[in-house]
Amino acid sequence: MSTPELERIAATLGKFHFPKKFAIELTAECNLACTMCHHPFMKRPKGTLPFELWQKCADEIAAVAPKTEVWFSFCGEPFLEPELLFRCMDYGRSVGLKSLNINTNGMLVTPDLHDDLLNCGAHLIVFGIDGFKKASFEKYRVNADRDVVYDNAERLLARRDELGSALAIQTQFIVMDENEDEVEQYKAHWLARNAVVKVRRQLSWGGQLETGLGISQDDRIPCPWAITMMHVFWDGRVPRCSGDTEGEDFHGNAWHDSLTSLWARLGQYRDIHLARDYDNLPERCHTCTDWMTGAAERLRPNSQDVPVEPTWQRLNVVQSS
Repeated sequence: MSTPELERIAATLGKFHFPKKFAIELTAECNLACTMCHHPFMKRPKGTLPFELWQKCADEIAAVAPKTEVWFSFCGEPFLEPELLFRCMDYGRSVGLKSLNINTNGMLVTPDLHDDLLNCGAHLIVFGIDGFKKASFEKYRVNADRDVVYDNAERLLARRDELGSALAIQTQFIVMDENEDEVEQYKAHWLARNAVVKVRRQLSWGGQLETGLGISQDDRIPCPWAITMMHVFWDGRVPRCSGDTEGEDFHGNAWHDSLTSLWARLGQYRDIHLARDYDNLPERCHTCTDWMTGAAERLRPNSQDVPVEPTWQRLNVVQSS
């Protein structure tokens, strides 16, 4: 990755009155133990989001910034709670939220849920599928079955196209040492099935995992995650950033405070980033490398050429999420 690429991302960052992206943890439980994720080592209490807390958050987002990207994701698998997920989606749609999105590992997105998913009000679902070959996929996605995940995603894509649903379906590939030679085969497979394909670099989860990106600290830019995103744990606590998966440095609770006031409270850290005064950031930021992750490549199918000769065109390259 080049310094100009990072600086192009930095040029999109500024002082936002409300988060551009809002991630809420439907559950802190997960059915996998992926090697690139902090969840297997997480010590904080695990639980499930109360619907009333989601209502409070959704009502404020709808009133203040309804176009905010809302993500049901953080440190858990939302399809462990499918009824709650669909109920939250329905409510978000009913109050006017314009961008309701789901991250999933795909193991539990079984065909019996497909029609409910296609009709619940979701705008985008992202399947984390980090490999084309069974061996590499299952090395990274521990406790997952490559064939089950592929079947679940392929059948959802087919059902969406059969019904003419507007749900965007994306498969995401995190590039790592033992899967990087599979990227082109992966792209062709999913683009031929009318999925959007996203290829991105690995996160360090706030410096807790090695990524091997090898970018000099001299090229550091303000952290796009800290500048644009807000996270809420299942119990309402708001960590300073996405790297604080344990909630060791939380700054209030969405049960008691408005999201607007919590976002403003975190503004002191965003100001330090934007001033590039990195020495005055908290200690966690000194070892975090997530600012290096850069932009993701997103590709979409060209319907005129699929499935005979799959081709794709590049979407705008934007900040990876």
